[in-house]
Amino acid sequence: MITVFDIETSYQIVGKKKDPSFNDPNNFIVSIGLNDEYFFFNHSEYKGEPDIKSVQDILDKTTLLVGHNIKFDLAWLLATGFTYSGKIYDTMIGEYVLNRGVKKSLKLKHCCERRNVHRKSDLTESYIERDVSFENIPMKIVDEYGRQDVLATRALFNSQMEDFKKPSNKGLINTVRIMCQFCAILTRMETNGIKIDTEKLEEVGEEFKQEHAKLRVELDEIIHNRMGDTKVNPSSPEQLSWLVYGVRIIDKKSWVEHFNIGIDKFTKRQKKRPKMSKLEFKKTLMEHIMPIYKTKAIRCGECFGKGRIQKIKVNGDPYKNLSKCSRCNAEGVLYENTKERAGFSATPRGVFDASEGGFKTDRITLDKVRGDDEELKVFVEKITRYNALETYLSTFVEGIRAHTRENGFLYPQFNQCVTATGRLSSKDPNFQNQPRGNTFPIRKVITSRFENGKVAEIDFAQLEFRTAVFLSQDKQGMEDIKNGVDVHQYTADIIGVSRQEAKGHTFKPLYGGMSGTDNEKRYYEAFKHKYKGITAWHDKLQDEAITYKTVKLPSGREYAFPYAERMPWGGSSYSTQIKNYPVQGFATADIVPLACINIQKLFDKHNVKSMLINTVHDSVVADVYPDEEGIAVNLMRKGSAQVVDSLKELYGIDFNVPLDTEVKIGENWLNTNVVA
Repeated sequence: MITVFDIETSYQIVGKKKDPSFNDPNNFIVSIGLNDEYFFFNHSEYKGEPDIKSVQDILDKTTLLVGHNIKFDLAWLLATGFTYSGKIYDTMIGEYVLNRGVKKSLKLKHCCERRNVHRKSDLTESYIERDVSFENIPMKIVDEYGRQDVLATRALFNSQMEDFKKPSNKGLINTVRIMCQFCAILTRMETNGIKIDTEKLEEVGEEFKQEHAKLRVELDEIIHNRMGDTKVNPSSPEQLSWLVYGVRIIDKKSWVEHFNIGIDKFTKRQKKRPKMSKLEFKKTLMEHIMPIYKTKAIRCGECFGKGRIQKIKVNGDPYKNLSKCSRCNAEGVLYENTKERAGFSATPRGVFDASEGGFKTDRITLDKVRGDDEELKVFVEKITRYNALETYLSTFVEGIRAHTRENGFLYPQFNQCVTATGRLSSKDPNFQNQPRGNTFPIRKVITSRFENGKVAEIDFAQLEFRTAVFLSQDKQGMEDIKNGVDVHQYTADIIGVSRQEAKGHTFKPLYGGMSGTDNEKRYYEAFKHKYKGITAWHDKLQDEAITYKTVKLPSGREYAFPYAERMPWGGSSYSTQIKNYPVQGFATADIVPLACINIQKLFDKHNVKSMLINTVHDSVVADVYPDEEGIAVNLMRKGSAQVVDSLKELYGIDFNVPLDTEVKIGENWLNTNVVA
């Protein structure tokens, strides 16, 4: 039996956001709609008892449970004590896959509107805008709203099923099927939650704060040496551009128009930059920028250095409050230009370095424009670390602190339908955004919920490289994997950096990256010639995107490139995405989810108390029950190894490249040891 369902819940106002999550103890289910039946559980007008038995009876008869953003509703079912072990189908996932990586709204209302299928008017909108929760919205309106949601979801489901029957879409149904299986696993991960050691969180936060403050002092010293008394906020891209390039934009509006900066309102993509020769680019800069000079601060004569002045009314009485000094903008000082040029005078490379406030100041761009200036190199290293620490403090320390419940658990929300590639994202907080590697200090706050329990992690080794080798059938890559060649060390030897520093460069050519320092360019060129199969595959992908406007993976997953076209130099527009999406998609949206599905099945089969709690990049993390260390590690290894068989069974793929994994286990996610 196919059951379409929808749940309405209460919500709490947290800051300016509405939080309807199951893990807030103040929230509860208000009503549940299943096919043609509607049940109230908790509502200010409802005086009866919740009909739990009828709901469970329907779930027991159900073979396919359908919902829109089903993970939310399924999590509520599980958290409330209902059971369901059948298959699920998420119409949001279905729509996402059919969109082929093109960003469109996935709200139920908009999906139905695009397909011209049933969609009700939003009866509850005016109430929710006034922060009225569902239990206090008139019962009649909630009933009608909920039933209409079920009808809309069913109409969307039927429309998608018709779409999947079309010859052009048949390969996509396997992708949807596996994503829905993975959705069920993610639901369990979310309901499991992650145990947080709050004391360690405070320790890590304090360490980050101290390093951040120390770096700020060092950065301010460099800024003063290069800018004089002019203040520069290192967190401001525009002010950072002044410092790095030593110039300021004359007219921002003209600058943005001239370089076509911004997002196209129709395609929702970055606007195409104009084509300019080096001479044309240089001439354009001369017309739009002016040099910045070091300054010397002098006391403002208007406010005498106070920043505020006393204004007098027409009748001669003074105003009650002091006014902001307009001459010095309340700073108390004026800045006089000296004759010495300010900034590092870095040279932008071309039109793509132009940004809204001047020139780009991201880490990758700064690494490329710093040249041989040693002081700029030091500054780039410090500002990169400074910005990283700000992210760590806001996203991780503050994010974890803000979202950890009173029970000491964190419940990140995993999102399958946000990135273009199918790779996971997460929020509350964004756990997917942490640095790669096993040295990130925030990992020590992730601990076991079990007394004497452990945290285990299984990592796929060089997954992106092995994926690219398989997709391209690169012979040299296969030989290197077979012989255990350390691809990161190969990178390090050519560029002249440590193995750890080389990791970011190793995979860059997989995505078509070829720019950088002279040593980096030498490595990228060497990679291109060494792995000729990958290079040829990149060319094939671009031809495919230009000709068919779509790139297809062996799993059936597709990516649309409706605006791909041949460029004068022989490549294609969107070349980075065309080369990137297949590798990232097949590795982290197909292979890693299969590993999670397999591991969870084995956990269930062996009835272990250990549980999956997280997956980041190419790793899977489990909270391991005492006395289950051996079996949990073995099941994680076995489930990951079964990915090759799963690819064959589900997609008919003969994955002829070895997948290597490493398991670590310890008292927390950071302090782990490799299991032999």
